[in-house]
Amino acid sequence: MISSHYVAKSPKGDFLDLTIEIGLPEPDPEPGGDFRCKVTINAFKFEKFSFGVDQLQAHSLSIKLLNLLLVEKQTQGWLFYFPDDLDHAMDFENGFF
Repeated sequence: MISSHYVAKSPKGDFLDLTIEIGLPEPDPEPGGDFRCKVTINAFKFEKFSFGVDQLQAHSLSIKLLNLLLVEKQTQGWLFYFPDDLDHAMDFENGFF
């Protein structure tokens, strides 16, 4: 599992610790399934799988899934920061991933 820690600022101005986890590619247990990666953000109660025909595609699509979620949150007014730099918000719409 890959885990990263950030700080999120809600549209109301509240700060919260944000841990993003991307699971390692694993075989999909469904019959006929290929591979999947689990994406989790506990602070947002978000837990979904990305699926791909191989491990690389499953992992790549987990990054895309994460990007889509964070861009959506950003358009809702959320800001995201590295823990040691609360002066500069990350911009997921402009090539962070």
